[in-house]
Amino acid sequence: MNQATDNMAKLEVWANMPVKDVERTREFFKQLGFKVNGSHESPEIASFIFSDDHFVIHFFRKDLFGKSAGSAVSETSKGSEIMFTIGAESQAAVDSFREIVIQAGGAVVTEPTKILEGYNFVFADLDDHRWNVFYRNPQ
Repeated sequence: MNQATDNMAKLEVWANMPVKDVERTREFFKQLGFKVNGSHESPEIASFIFSDDHFVIHFFRKDLFGKSAGSAVSETSKGSEIMFTIGAESQAAVDSFREIVIQAGGAVVTEPTKILEGYNFVFADLDDHRWNVFYRNPQ
């Protein structure tokens, strides 16, 4: 640890992402099976826990995100600012998640495919944020 982190009770990392419609985003990620982080929910923010280790992503209404960040919000349909990877337990789980994404209204960007490290596909959520669903080959 360094001086900055020594002064914190605990170090947590939360991701904050801009979205056009908080309620649509809330419903989309619920359909994908992610756990709502209820203590941070509001009409302006949809918050989800993405792992057992409590990796949290807040989806902020775009105007509030830009104000908080003090900068313009990137246009995700023209370029990606980040891509999160969601770990899967098997190739079948990757394929199954693809079907859930489609049913929830997401877009498949790359079809499931075998790669050197494993098996994956990429999808775009309702705001064109990119997500990689990945099964790593056992070593």
